Amino acid sequence: MPCATVFRLVASACLEDVKAHHRGARNGDPVAVHQTRVALTRLRAMIAFFAPMVEDSEWIRLKAELKWLNGYLGATRDLDVAIENAPRERLFKTARGESQRQLRRALTSDRYRRWFKDIIDWVNHGPWSHMSDRNLVRLRASPASEYHARRLAGWHEKLVKKSRDLQGLSGRKQHRVRLASKRLRYAIEFSEGVLPKDDFSPWRAIVKQLRKAQQILGELHDAEAAQALAAELQQRVKTSRAGRQQKPLEILDRKEKSRLLRRAAVAYRKIAS
Repeated sequence: MPCATVFRLVASACLEDVKAHHRGARNGDPVAVHQTRVALTRLRAMIAFFAPMVEDSEWIRLKAELKWLNGYLGATRDLDVAIENAPRERLFKTARGESQRQLRRALTSDRYRRWFKDIIDWVNHGPWSHMSDRNLVRLRASPASEYHARRLAGWHEKLVKKSRDLQGLSGRKQHRVRLASKRLRYAIEFSEGVLPKDDFSPWRAIVKQLRKAQQILGELHDAEAAQALAAELQQRVKTSRAGRQQKPLEILDRKEKSRLLRRAAVAYRKIAS
C-alpha cells in the first residue's frame, strides 16, 4: 500500500477508538478515560511517524486543540493513577470529582465536536493530501513498507542513544525516554502487516522489551506524579483553610526506585542489541 493509504487507515482507526470511548470518558469511567488518552497518543505517534508527509498548516491548528483536550484528559487520568497508588488519600478523590466535571464539559462542548469533525476531515482530505511539491507527491505514493523500514530504524537508533546511562539521567530525561519508547512501540505495532513478515520479525522482540521498559518507567513516573500532586493539593488546602500540614506522600522509596531503574536499564540494553 502507498504511504497515504496506510496513514489514513491507521489514523482513522485511532479516531474510531476515541469515538468508541467517548461516552464512557464523558461519564467518568476511568478505563474509558485511559483508553481515550491511549488512542490520542497513538494518533499523535502516527502523525509524527509520517510527519514529513502530513504536517501542514491545518495540523498546527488541530494539534493546538488536541493539546487543550489532552489537558483535561491528562488531569483526570493522573488523578485516577494517583488514587490507584494511594487509595486512602482523600484529596485525590475530591480533586478527581472536580476534574471529571471539567472533562465532561470539554467532551460535550461545541469546541470538541468541531475538533473531532475537523480532524477526521483532515486525515482524509487535508491540505497534506494534495500538496503539489514533487517530493511530497512521491512520498504519498511510495510503498509504505520501504518508508516504515527506514523510519523505524531511525527512531530505534534515537531511542538507543537517549536511553544510554538511564540510571544517571534526570527524572525529566527519563520521562522523555519513556515517551520515545511509547512512540516507537506504537510505530512498530502500526507496521505489522505493512512490513513483510521476515522484516517485521526482529521488531517483535524489541516490542516485548519496550513494553517492559515502558511499564517500569511508567511506574516511576506515576509515583513521582502522585507525590507532586499530593503536595500541590495539600498546599491548596493549607492555603484555603489554614489546614494542618500533612506528612508528604511517599509511594516509592529510593531503594525501590533504584531497583526499577536497574530493570529498565536491562530492557534498554536488550533493545539496543
